[in-house]
This record gives sequence, structure tokens and C-alpha cells, in this order.
Amino acid sequence: MYVKVGGKHIGQLCELPVKDLFVWFHKLKLSEYDQQVAKRILIEIHHRIKTFLDVGLGYLTLNRLANSLSGGESQRIQLTRSLGSNLTNSLYILDEPSIGLHSRDTERLISVLKELRDLGNTVVVVEHDEMMMRESDHIIDMGPLASHLGGEVVAEGNYDEIINNPESLTGKYLSGQLKIEPPRHLRTWNRSVKVEGARQNNLKNLNVEFPLQVFCVVTGVSGSGKTTLVKQILYPAMQKLKGESFDKAGLHKSISGDVDFIAQVEMVDQNPIGKSSRSNPVTYIKAYDEIRDLYSKQPLSKMRGFQPKHFSFNVDGGRCDACKGEGEQTIEMQFLADVHLTCDVCGGKTF
Repeated sequence: MYVKVGGKHIGQLCELPVKDLFVWFHKLKLSEYDQQVAKRILIEIHHRIKTFLDVGLGYLTLNRLANSLSGGESQRIQLTRSLGSNLTNSLYILDEPSIGLHSRDTERLISVLKELRDLGNTVVVVEHDEMMMRESDHIIDMGPLASHLGGEVVAEGNYDEIINNPESLTGKYLSGQLKIEPPRHLRTWNRSVKVEGARQNNLKNLNVEFPLQVFCVVTGVSGSGKTTLVKQILYPAMQKLKGESFDKAGLHKSISGDVDFIAQVEMVDQNPIGKSSRSNPVTYIKAYDEIRDLYSKQPLSKMRGFQPKHFSFNVDGGRCDACKGEGEQTIEMQFLADVHLTCDVCGGKTF
């Protein structure tokens, strides 16, 4: 922080919102020698900041903690990491990049993806978003339904060809032949839970009323505080009132209303259900315990002194030492997403 460029040190720059940083770097005056020294760095900085603005994150400051970002924000930051690397002749594969994004942000995302395409790259996107489909050059429609009823290419071509293809279920929804109608009669409600004085992260001292016994949606642009309100305030505070858990709730004054009317609170989010990255449905329902016991009771196991732990991919002795039971090894790439290679010692078997 002792070193200053243009009168500011790095700490002061990190406190500026990205859009102000963009302006600051544009106005930065350097001597001819300094310009030569910093030429490459400045090109990178300008490009990165521009990509940041393109995906609509100009309001963030660089000193924001990663764990305080919303899902949509962190997803777009990951995008800027890949998109900011200026590669050409690359194949970019994005799996549902619009999840967690408001349609305003999806529009910006599309323009960034088009820019990537125009640099001479191939962009393949797995997506349900109508806006993304309208803007794509070529669509492949898989189906016709799910699981064993799927696995076929139902239609392919540009947007108009998909719409006019009688086989395509997606096309029927896009053209308006099939619709998801809103319900004619909405439920009325008379009980509710009120959150008062919510001021965690960027919430501005809100009072919110959540109606009970209805299907209630909290919406807004990415980063506007939806998750903070529901996940960091409503959920832990309700759990505390029910005496189920004592996770610290976000800053708020009080929760009132028909709280006694609720028997219990369940949170279903995108986190994996298991404790480790190795868990799967079989370990989750504890079925593996029986299988390990069965293996350890076999005559050969007894002769060799094998215990149940020797048949587990979660502990040393049972799991593959090379990949620690993950089945793959991760190679960190500096400017791209990490590469996952199947472990060559256990061949991906994890044991």
C-alpha cells in the first residue's frame, strides 16, 4: 500500500466499484516509460474490467468477500475468468449459465457469448431459457421425453425450423401452441409471518410479510438480496424460534405473526446432501454400511484381517491413495477452469 499509481494505492482501488475503476483506469496518465512497462498489464486490466461490466457486475467492489456473493454473481465472475482470457479457436461448453440470473442479466450474458463466438470460438450451451434459444445460431432439441423415453435428437436447425417442426415439444411451447397458464383462481391467505428490520448485507432495513399456506416467490435481479432475506434471515430465525438449531440469523429486529402455526422448517437448496464430495445416494441412506459388513465377514477377509473400513472409499486403507477416493485428479489451470482427469491408479473406481 506504500506504492501509489496515479495518487492511489491498491487498497483504495479495491474499494472502488468496478464501474468507477473503469473510469479511473481510462483517465490514468502515465509517463512514456511507465506506459511501456505497464502496456501488457493495462491491456489485461482494461479487458477484464470491460468483461466485468459486460456481464453486469459494475456495482461490485474488488474487496468483496467471495462468500458474500449471490449464486448468479459468482457464476458470472467465473464466466469473466474464462471469457477474459482472450482465447481463440476454443470450444466453450456452458451448462445452464442462465441459472440464478434475472432476464436482464441473461441479455448481457448473451452479448458476451456472442462476442466469444465472434472471436472465432465455438460456444455450446445447454439451456432452457427462451431468450438464449432465440439468439442462438443453431439449436439441437433432445427428447422426446426424459430417461428411457429420451436420448434422441428430435429436431435441429435455427429458431424458425424448431418452431415449425411438428415433432418438437420445445418448439410448440416457443411458438405458443402449448402454454403454461397461470391459475384462474389465486388462493387467498389470512395468516402470515412478518420479518421486521432486515438489514443483513445490502438489505435496507426491510419489513417483509410472508403469507402462509400459499406458493410464495421472492424474485428480483441477481444480487438484489433474495437469498440473504430468505436463507440468512427467515430460515435460521424460524429454526431458532422452533428450537431446532442455533445458527446465527442475519441482522433483523424481530419475527412476528403466525409463527406457532408452523410445525417445522425445511431448507432445500443446491448444496450436496452428503458431507463430502464423495458421498452419493447409497452412502447417504447408509446402505454401504451393510455392504461393508458383508464383505468383512467373508472367509478371505477374515484370513487377511480385513475390517469394514477396508471396503470404504472414505478412509485410508480402503480408498485409493492417489486420488483419496475421489476417482479423479484435479489439475489446476491458471487461466482456465480446472481439468479433472480420471485417476490412472484406480481407474476411477475410488477403492
